[in-house]
Amino acid sequence: MPETIIPTSSKYTFNQLARPMLARDADSMYWMSRYVERAEHVARIAWVNSNLLIDVGDLAPALQERQWESVLTIFNIQTQVPGDGPIGPRMLRYMTFSDENPNSIYACLSRARENARGIREQISSEMWEKLNTMYWSLRADDAPARFEEGTDDFFRSIMTGSHLFQGMTDQTMAHDQRWLFAQLGKYLERIAVTCRVIETKFSILRGAERMLEAPLRNIHWMAVLRSCCSIEAYRRNHVGDMDPLKVATFLMMEENFPRTVRYAVHHAHQAISRLRAEINPRTIDDAERILGRLDTQLEYAEMHEILSEGLPAYLQMIQTHVADAAMAVQKAYFLH
Repeated sequence: MPETIIPTSSKYTFNQLARPMLARDADSMYWMSRYVERAEHVARIAWVNSNLLIDVGDLAPALQERQWESVLTIFNIQTQVPGDGPIGPRMLRYMTFSDENPNSIYACLSRARENARGIREQISSEMWEKLNTMYWSLRADDAPARFEEGTDDFFRSIMTGSHLFQGMTDQTMAHDQRWLFAQLGKYLERIAVTCRVIETKFSILRGAERMLEAPLRNIHWMAVLRSCCSIEAYRRNHVGDMDPLKVATFLMMEENFPRTVRYAVHHAHQAISRLRAEINPRTIDDAERILGRLDTQLEYAEMHEILSEGLPAYLQMIQTHVADAAMAVQKAYFLH
């Protein structure tokens, strides 16, 4: 029998016709990554807010209240923080241990671990061990005592744990569909939270700038950058006072730093494009279309045009597109 020869110029390669993951496995991979990313954001924003209010010293009660309430706003939490006493300690406990708060660190890591357990054979042993360690560290009997003794160290352990988990995901998994769904979840979560940090903090600080002297304003703008893990990267690009316009431009438009909106949108678009090319190469799905348009828009946008339109409106537009893309991913890959 003559040997079958497959032309190298064939339009569709074996990789493009790869068998898609089971919907439930893809869903679990996506949400596992997204919840770990969210837990890191909660830890960092709570940590930054706590340290900010120590650094600035005596602050007007109304502004201090708004700073703590901004944590709830960033994570779309509509309820009041339960309990009595100063709002700071109550907020930190609520955002860390509450099982009634769907965006607490405990809730995020619990859901991430539950998703990981359902796809235990799909992820590496290193990933499972790291996530399991983070979860049980939070669930340990002495966790509240450790939290009270060293809140900074506690939050740092969550942030570092997330970084290690993401590094293990990159280094111990094949960069196939499983990895692409993990990347997509991570970057969509990062875009949404970063936009809400910019929108919420800028609203507070714009209204309070006349009340703050220059050194205090710098501390507040530095806190915005720290909330997005971007303070050192920003300083390498900009020297001197913390200019609000430069901070906003960096967090939104910088193309080479992985914590900015533009970078995250670009890599989320790349992930969904590769998934579509492997699973259904003859079509372009809605999520790819939405993220592709947003990627192009951010590539050619100029900050003065965004400001003329209104920064809050522009950030809300990005959040709407990201929510639409996330829904399109659900419909295309998970709900069947």
